[in-house]
Amino acid sequence: MYIDTSTLSNKEMYKFLIGGIAPRPIAWAGTRSKDGINNLAPFSFYNAFSSTPPIVGFSAIPRLDGSNKDTLQNIIDTECFTLSTVSHKLVQQASKSAALLEPDEDEFDYAGLEPAEAQNINAPYVKDALLVFECTLNQIVSFGHHEGAGNLILGEIKFITIDDSIYNDGYVDIAKLDPVGRLAGNWYSTIRDRFELTRG
Repeated sequence: MYIDTSTLSNKEMYKFLIGGIAPRPIAWAGTRSKDGINNLAPFSFYNAFSSTPPIVGFSAIPRLDGSNKDTLQNIIDTECFTLSTVSHKLVQQASKSAALLEPDEDEFDYAGLEPAEAQNINAPYVKDALLVFECTLNQIVSFGHHEGAGNLILGEIKFITIDDSIYNDGYVDIAKLDPVGRLAGNWYSTIRDRFELTRG
């Protein structure tokens, strides 16, 4: 089968992306509005893009009416955000925090999560997260405001908060971090089924 993507609807293309690019790591983006309201949202269109400078990014898709979601608007206004890794022990809260709430509602409260304050930027993060990046905005690459158009938010990691239990002589203990990945539909994955292979 050979498919011309111009013949696909947004929903059909989205299904190819979430089904074909998997598992996708999940990060909670923690932001604060210019009015001081905390916001938390999980993103699985998330990854790392550079180590020097340390650049990570995620994509925020507009609301159905084309307006910016709270995360994107807050980052435009404050130029900073946190990224908290979603470990398996927190996956239920991550799922709940994905609900579309009004701008004046707090996802931390809704999902039963305790916020903590970033040390060096004006943004909250998930207190129980084992690994957190404090980021300043590098750039936003917008692909439009129509249905399904993403906004790639790139941030430079300025500070890292890591739980002592997963820090091992300069390395992150991935087994103890126990991150979850997003698949299609209601499916998630873990890293517990692993194998090692030497490159080359």
